[in-house]
Amino acid sequence: MSAETAHPFSGGSAEALAGPDQMVDDRPSSARPAAVGPVAVIGTTFAGIVTLWSPGAQSMFGWTASEAVGRPVGELADWGLTQNDLAEFIFVGSSGAWIREHEVITRTGVRLMLKTTASLVVGADGNDEVIASLTPMQAGADGSAAVVRDRPFRAIVERGSDLVMICDRNKIISYVGPSLVQMLGHQPREVVGQSVAALLHPDEVADFDRDWQLALSAPGEHRNTELRVRHASGHWRWIELRISNMVADLALTAMVLNLRDVTEYRALADRLAASERLLASITSTAQEGIWQIDTEGRTVLANARMAELLAVDEARLAGGSILEFFDPVAAELLKQRIEHRAAGVREQYEFSFIRLDGQRRWLQVSAVPLYDSSGRYVGSLGMCIDLTVRKLLEHELERRGGSGTPIGRSARGQDGEPDSQVEAMVAEYLRGNRLESPDAARQLDDSVPGLARLSRREFEVVRMLLLGDRVPVIARQLFVSQSTVRNHLSSVFRKLRVRSQQELIVLLRERNLDT
Repeated sequence: MSAETAHPFSGGSAEALAGPDQMVDDRPSSARPAAVGPVAVIGTTFAGIVTLWSPGAQSMFGWTASEAVGRPVGELADWGLTQNDLAEFIFVGSSGAWIREHEVITRTGVRLMLKTTASLVVGADGNDEVIASLTPMQAGADGSAAVVRDRPFRAIVERGSDLVMICDRNKIISYVGPSLVQMLGHQPREVVGQSVAALLHPDEVADFDRDWQLALSAPGEHRNTELRVRHASGHWRWIELRISNMVADLALTAMVLNLRDVTEYRALADRLAASERLLASITSTAQEGIWQIDTEGRTVLANARMAELLAVDEARLAGGSILEFFDPVAAELLKQRIEHRAAGVREQYEFSFIRLDGQRRWLQVSAVPLYDSSGRYVGSLGMCIDLTVRKLLEHELERRGGSGTPIGRSARGQDGEPDSQVEAMVAEYLRGNRLESPDAARQLDDSVPGLARLSRREFEVVRMLLLGDRVPVIARQLFVSQSTVRNHLSSVFRKLRVRSQQELIVLLRERNLDT
């Protein structure tokens, strides 16, 4: 196939273009109208038969779509292309964009300076189709016509999953790469000649316009962003977009867009973020302390409950070694357990320790080793349960001779009086009505800071709670509502700096049991 017949825009002359009632305008170019009009989009077969004739082409060349479609494109204008131009197009083929600036003589003889961007694509019917975008050239500063520049063609080769688009300064698409159909489902004829903004999600247009203007501000400038682009099926795809200013490149004088579909990556990132939010929710609401450490015993992750169990600040816990928060005996035990984890041992164990605030606590730990994707040991994870209340109750049973007497209202001395020192002290002050005595207050505060601040009724509620009674029983015995009892307990919690009945019981009994 020769270059003369292979190029769709070959052939044609000014005389052949005139219709039966049209005369060739042979006036000098300076006397003819200026080249003004919209972008024209023309589609042809590789043999040059017109398959697409846009409204812009009708306005620019004077032929209606019904007149143009099906005719050889060479009959519709004198395209002013040389044999070298035609040979270059054949060489470029479907590997990139063929770009030329040339003078065209229209049906009425008007001379237009046009920039043509053409490429060979696969049409919707599976056959080869040439899609060309023709843009009027701007006149020079003195009003003269633009000078035709003899420039080489520019091949824009797509690599991998990238899609290349070429646009003018006004965002009008003049070229799209062959991966358009695969990425976005559109045919080239559907987008060439349209504004790239028409493909964007409405929420993305403002940010795109900002990046576009920044890229347009200087030759060689580029901007990277991520935005949503409409697929032909109507759904939205996340696209990683690079806008490059290549206006100074004489082979292009255009803006080049590189698009990469990152929808699956974004979906994976969203799922990962959702998983992280779920993990954060679980760790923040779990009743168990959660503690993850690395191979050196330093904290990787710890929840608020773990910090509460250790009576330390979360920020300090996050940056510290596991051995910093335990007494020497407990620290040595944990060091041995960490060595078990490095050897691949999963285990559950109990141990007691003295917190940094001086209180003794008991923990049950379920610990497992952790590995990365390559199977390398990276640390361990422990789930910690506070056993302190249970251990104190067991200790009190043993102290009473192991008789199995339940802890509650019946768990008192032979005379029915309370058996622990705090219970006895509270009962004594209630009986003696000495709550206002400075010595009494001092003695109470020495025992448990804040205890002297309790009112008489709050003392009564605390005493009954220590004797094993719960809210409904306390309410009946004091002839008040359950909500009133709960209000008293809330006040007690604030004054003694505890958060629950369990913590209150542990605090009061722990300070007075013989350990």
